[in-house]
Amino acid sequence: MKMRFIALLALVLLSVACKKGSHVDIDPDTGEKPSGGAGKIPAELVGKWSYGTFSPTNFWDYNGKYTGNAYEQALVFEFHANGTYEEYIVNSTTSYNCRTEAYTYFKGTVKVNEADRTLVITPSSGNYRGFYACAPKSNINRDARKDELKPETMNYQVETGKSALKLSDAENPQGVRLKAVTW
Repeated sequence: MKMRFIALLALVLLSVACKKGSHVDIDPDTGEKPSGGAGKIPAELVGKWSYGTFSPTNFWDYNGKYTGNAYEQALVFEFHANGTYEEYIVNSTTSYNCRTEAYTYFKGTVKVNEADRTLVITPSSGNYRGFYACAPKSNINRDARKDELKPETMNYQVETGKSALKLSDAENPQGVRLKAVTW
C-alpha cells in the first residue's frame, strides 16, 4: 500500500511539473537564458529585415588581393516572437586603397503598439567596432556604454505579403524600406 501511494504521488508530481510549451531558449552568445522581451510581437514583424546599398566599384590592392566594394551601407533588424530584437549596422568605404569599416550591433527588447503602428526598441547591450586600414591605431572594439543604450520609437508599416517593412521616426519621416531576408 505504501509503495502504491509513493508511486501515485510521484506520478502526480511528475504531471504537475511538466508544462506544455515551457521550452526555454538559450542565448548562443552568453549560454544563458535571455532576460525576456517586452512581450509577444505581431507575427507580421517577426523575422529579418534588411536595407542595404553598395557601390558597384570594386578595389584590389597592388598585389591583386580583393579589398572590397568602394562603399557599403546596411541596416538589419531581426525581430523575435518573444519580444526581443537584434540590430546590425554596417558602413564601409574604400578610398585611395584605404579601407574604413564600422560595425555596430545592439540587442534588447521591442514593445509594439499595433493600434498606433509604433514600436519601441530598447537596447540592453551593444558593441562598436571600427577598422581603419591606413590608421590602425584608431581601430576600436568596445561595448556600448549605458548612456548609448537609449530607447527609440519608430512607426512601422509591413507591406502586403510581408515582403518589406517601412520604419520611420520624427527625425526621418520618409523612413527606410527594409526587405524581408533570410540568412
